[in-house]
Amino acid sequence: MGAIVGFLHMLDVFRARLDRPGLAYNKTVWQGIWTWFLWTLFGAYVLTFWILGAVLLGVSKLMNGTRETP
Repeated sequence: MGAIVGFLHMLDVFRARLDRPGLAYNKTVWQGIWTWFLWTLFGAYVLTFWILGAVLLGVSKLMNGTRETP
C-alpha cells in the first residue's frame, strides 16, 4: 500500500516540479525517488497506526456515548 501511494506521490512531485523553470532536473528526480522510498519504507507503519487510531477513536466514542451525562 505504501509503495502505491508513494509512487503516486512521486508522480505528483514530478508533475509539479519538472514544468517549473530554474529547478534542477536531477534534484527533482532525486526528490521524487526519495519520496517513493520513504512512502514504501514507512507507509505500512503509518497506515497501521492510522487504522489503529481510527478503531480506538471509534471505541472511545462508543464507550463515552453509552454513559449518561448528569
